[in-house]
Amino acid sequence: MTSRIVLVAGLVLGVVLTARWLGFDLAYLYAHRENFTSVLLEEMLAPTQLWEQLQGDAPTLVPAAFETLAIATVGTAIGSPLALCFGVLAANNVTPRLVYGPMRLLLGGLRAVPSMVYALLFVILAGLGPVAGVLAVAMGTIGDLGRLFADEMEEIDRTPVEAVASSGAGLLATTSAARLPQVTTAYVAWTLFYLELNARKSSVLGIVGAGGIGYPLIMAFRARNYTRVMAAIVIILLLIVSVEAAANRLRTALDADRRPSRR
Repeated sequence: MTSRIVLVAGLVLGVVLTARWLGFDLAYLYAHRENFTSVLLEEMLAPTQLWEQLQGDAPTLVPAAFETLAIATVGTAIGSPLALCFGVLAANNVTPRLVYGPMRLLLGGLRAVPSMVYALLFVILAGLGPVAGVLAVAMGTIGDLGRLFADEMEEIDRTPVEAVASSGAGLLATTSAARLPQVTTAYVAWTLFYLELNARKSSVLGIVGAGGIGYPLIMAFRARNYTRVMAAIVIILLLIVSVEAAANRLRTALDADRRPSRR
């Protein structure tokens, strides 16, 4: 009990010292609250101004939102099948250590790089625009989903694999016939989840020139046009909610198809 109290106290002290090192000061924030609340209430949340801004900026923001959705969708569609391949190779019950060890390191390296950094790198390759965003989303998806798929593959039931292998089937046949069917549900679920996550990520990639609604958002911030900032945020919220609703409906439909029909 005493050691636990010491551990908790040490963690709390560490957080407090880190916050002070970062310059996090509640007193300073409280003293400057009026500037924030005035911008929030008078510009960002003023109903009449916001509605007029939404009407005026709809021809710009709505296409940018659809571009964001397209970046997330195409990036996920490219990344998720590759992630499955990498995940199979990184599973220790599928490939030997000589293969899965380096593959795990590769996936760890891909996961360590933020999507914004990928976007900056691919802007150099593809130029400003959505192509850089698609590549950034795909790379992040490969790293994250690849690790998740590898973990799922390592948790499968060995009995079907051994049954298929006993008939003389090789690695490819046992993987396609006995391993992959066991992770199909998880594959679909994680892919849909990452589609939602990638829609959120894609909404800010435009800040570094990788397409989508992030570009008009950062330009509005730079111009201190906070009403337009709020209009962009509203469009982003509608986009994310719509993607989540569509993904949930698709999950429900897939679950219904997998359930045995009752006669």
